[in-house]
Amino acid sequence: MSIYSTKIKANKADQAEFTNPFTNQVYKRGELNVKVNSKELVGERAMAIMKRQTDSIISTTHPDFPAIIDPTHIAIGPFVSGLDDNLFIDTVLGVGTNGVFGYNHPKVFPRLQKLGSIIPGYMAAGTDFFFDSRHGAPAAQDLAEMMCAELKTAYGEEYMMNFANAGTESNENALKVAMFSKFRRVKEQLSDKQYDSMCEQLEIKKVELPNDTMWSNYPFFIIAFKGAFHGRTTSSNTISYSKRRQKEGYQSIPYVMHLPYNEKIDFTQYIDTTPLKELIEKKNLKAVIDEGKIPADLLAGIIMEPIQGEGGYIVPESDFLDCLNTFLGKYRSRGVILISDEVQTGLYRTGTFSGMQNWYKDYPNLKPDVLSFAKPLHVGGVMVQKRLLNDWPAGKFSGTWSEGNLLAIAVAVYTLEELKNEDPTLGRSYQENCVEAGKYLRGKLSQLAETVEDNFPGTCAMSNIRGVGQMNAFDMPDGDLVNKVVHQAFLHGMHILGTGPNSIRIFGTVDQREREADMIVEVLEDVILNVLKDEADKSSEFTTVSVSKK
Repeated sequence: MSIYSTKIKANKADQAEFTNPFTNQVYKRGELNVKVNSKELVGERAMAIMKRQTDSIISTTHPDFPAIIDPTHIAIGPFVSGLDDNLFIDTVLGVGTNGVFGYNHPKVFPRLQKLGSIIPGYMAAGTDFFFDSRHGAPAAQDLAEMMCAELKTAYGEEYMMNFANAGTESNENALKVAMFSKFRRVKEQLSDKQYDSMCEQLEIKKVELPNDTMWSNYPFFIIAFKGAFHGRTTSSNTISYSKRRQKEGYQSIPYVMHLPYNEKIDFTQYIDTTPLKELIEKKNLKAVIDEGKIPADLLAGIIMEPIQGEGGYIVPESDFLDCLNTFLGKYRSRGVILISDEVQTGLYRTGTFSGMQNWYKDYPNLKPDVLSFAKPLHVGGVMVQKRLLNDWPAGKFSGTWSEGNLLAIAVAVYTLEELKNEDPTLGRSYQENCVEAGKYLRGKLSQLAETVEDNFPGTCAMSNIRGVGQMNAFDMPDGDLVNKVVHQAFLHGMHILGTGPNSIRIFGTVDQREREADMIVEVLEDVILNVLKDEADKSSEFTTVSVSKK
């Protein structure tokens, strides 16, 4: 295989198009097909580009093959250029960091083009300034009002927004809300003497500030889940529990407990219900913690992804959700805060504005007190119920990016505005399309799984097809096979990623067309059948060699 192309019939009625501002070339989304030259993809030029980058940029999670993209050439919806005129279909979308529409939506891109010529990435410093534009450029308050309105509709509560640099900082700020709220609650419960005794029993030391002293730490617990990924800064990395390489060798914050995700949980194994004052007075506090239990009055919050991302695109089941719902119903009165990490699931990627809405409708105690957003929002943002922010001291939230990057804010505002419209090609709302397109894709994947099993009986090469909206995945027998499929998919013109120990994830746009889902499945069929054939041939060769030696 040198030249590979999909052969999905064009949809001439699909008028979504992108005019390249560098060449004035017009590309129609409904007429594009994957077309790649595999020799170019791994050729000398590709290798030179990869080397230039790896020689000067610290390695992160790049694959060992040159998956190069060029969004300045052909880029619309899920389609994006590789080297030369190679055209990919992208089911990674920057691991969700690209807009929910993918690349260059025709109603969003032209507005950004105009705005970008005036304020190219202008950044506001902290909350030192207030912004307004006489030419209609969105400012921080425009996005914040839209986000608050969406959540008021979703959960019936008043929220406020704080901007941040990225998802990990959003989660850091979410944890700060939970911890400081718990701090204030504990200070109300305890006298100064009791509070001092609590810290002394836990061997927490005091530190000297220039003109003050303070405790060096605070024993407020966070529950997170195994398989979670919440970011790479210290606190968010501590509550993550996905891959060893993300955590090994780094310090962690204390007082974090990881529970199984998507299992029936007996919280009585992990929570001690004794009132905090009694534990302090009887000097039982340290013993309870050493036993591996959390004093209920010191539990600040629970953070969870509505659908686990890096953990394997795990959709939670009713037993798990029911246990969590029951626990929160019982312990919210003791100050436990629920943080919903919406960095991947937010902005209608599951068909609802926030992923937690999928579960909240049946489990009312899963109403989030705090939500963290980023990725398709293009700025980080933490949303906090107003009741938690009463009388907060000035400066508890701050940062150079606390008013956001104005160009990124415009991306978010224009995206949210467009999400209220209807794509003429789809004939339905984006939210409805997201749900229905996801069902269509999963149906096609199920058919493909049967085809693969017919060709390679007993391999169970595709199983556990799952998803909500445009977050979809399936399992393969092992991680090695996943890596081979990912590599071969690249050579066949599709960017795709593994997730969890042995799964492949498919991130689709909220406006995905059926022909694009067909294209994804066509590439997967060619790739998986080729990989399994190669594996079978190798096994046959090994058997032949063994027999001949014998």
